[in-house]
Amino acid sequence: GTLRGRAEPMGYSGYGSYANTTVSDFNMTKTMKPRPKPEDMRPLFLYWADMSEADLATVAAAGTKAEIRQLLKEYMKVDQPDELRAEVLTDMHYHNYSFCMSNSFPPEKTSTLLSIMKILLEDSVRLRLEPEDSFQLFQDWLLKHAVERPPRSVGIFSFDDVKSIVEYATNSFFRHYRLYMYAFMTHCDVCLRVGEPLGGAKPLILKPRAMTTESEVDPTQQPELAHLFRPSEQEQAEAEMRRLRSKQEPEDERSAMIKQRVEEGVKRLMEDFELKLKEQDERFQTMLNG
Repeated sequence: GTLRGRAEPMGYSGYGSYANTTVSDFNMTKTMKPRPKPEDMRPLFLYWADMSEADLATVAAAGTKAEIRQLLKEYMKVDQPDELRAEVLTDMHYHNYSFCMSNSFPPEKTSTLLSIMKILLEDSVRLRLEPEDSFQLFQDWLLKHAVERPPRSVGIFSFDDVKSIVEYATNSFFRHYRLYMYAFMTHCDVCLRVGEPLGGAKPLILKPRAMTTESEVDPTQQPELAHLFRPSEQEQAEAEMRRLRSKQEPEDERSAMIKQRVEEGVKRLMEDFELKLKEQDERFQTMLNG
């Protein structure tokens, strides 16, 4: 199911052409049609879209890493005016190419993957996609080249290729997705400056009103200051001890009163008992004397 050579899919006539184009579509009309967007001018399939088999052969014959990077920069049309963006983009293409070589991909697979990753970055930046949406776009392009179902898809990659490519993209491009977006997304810096009103005239400064006693409030009653007046743990413990002591004091007083009353009662009983004994002794003495 893997394509070999430079055969192009049905309805495709090179990079920048439309799929399934007929002669009638090019008939001149009085009204000029709007110029198509770059994303609409992409081919239906991406093998040989950016790098031909001859280009890949030239890259494979390069002897050093610097030569490979320079050739990839030329063939993948890295024309970023910013040096940092150009270096980041060249690094991405170089790592993608190294992955293809480490997996022994043939030229058509290498060319296809390089173009998929290029379009993925371009569309993610242009549409400001979230990582989840960008990954869905990546899957769509990958599956479009993994199933032999003309004219909708073509079988460039095998099932094992798809698994290894997804794992590679997850650990490389999508792991650093936020950095890619920061490096390539256009940023707008807005500088605000307040001019002098009325040609430099100073604004009227109002004097603060004097505070009166009616404006005073009790700080302990303000919710915002409640934490300043909250009792400490020691104060709470002392308050609890006082509460328990005050609860026990009435019971102690009651016990003392009961004890006092009992003692007074016993004392009266003893006095009455001694008085009765005295009277009884006197009565017996009188009887003896008589």
